Amino acid sequence: MSLKSYCRKPVVRISPETSITEACQLLEQNNIGCLIAEREGKLCGIVTDRDIALRVTGAKRDPDKTKVQDIMTPDPIRVSVDKDLHHLTALMHAYHVRRVPIVNGFDTTLGLVTMDDLIAELGSDISEIGKAISEEFPEINA
Repeated sequence: MSLKSYCRKPVVRISPETSITEACQLLEQNNIGCLIAEREGKLCGIVTDRDIALRVTGAKRDPDKTKVQDIMTPDPIRVSVDKDLHHLTALMHAYHVRRVPIVNGFDTTLGLVTMDDLIAELGSDISEIGKAISEEFPEINA
């Protein structure tokens, strides 16, 4: 199954030159935890609410003067849309990340898959399997 099916939420993009104050406003308006930084339509970074908390607030930097590019993770781990779920989860595990941009062959961000998204999706799948098994083998429930 294509990773495109896991990209259900719209990606919120931001310029690396944007201030952290504006980035925080976007996070709040969209009720999300990260933004995709792009230059000329290509992925160049990712900034999370945790980055802001630690690298701006914790470091006592001025959010009006600090730019996204100053604190973002540049050139983040990404996965091509034509890869499978196993490849995605292996990357998440190997690099200890909870969010991975899904890109096409030209580094255009098509979506973002988070660990929370995967847990919700896979939990639902496991629940459906459990229901099918209990219907097929009612003696298990006895």
